Amino acid sequence: MCYDKNKVRSLFDQNLLEQALSLLSQAPADDAWAIYMEGRIAWKRGRKTDAISLYEKAAAIDPTSEASVALEQARQVMDFFNKDLLNP
Repeated sequence: MCYDKNKVRSLFDQNLLEQALSLLSQAPADDAWAIYMEGRIAWKRGRKTDAISLYEKAAAIDPTSEASVALEQARQVMDFFNKDLLNP
């Protein structure tokens, strides 16, 4: 059974994450885009470590995918440090 990427994006944009995950579960286990979208859902839910792991997995499958960009951005967010925020 195949999933519809446009439907997944639409559900994600509407914040219908459970339905999006349900469609993504129909994707092959090595589908980089589906893994990337699972990572976006994890990030949106605040599960940043899980999201980064999923981005890494998707980028390993397809280094030219959106997951590579998302992985770099996620790492930048996690590496951000502002000493002024620690001592107001």
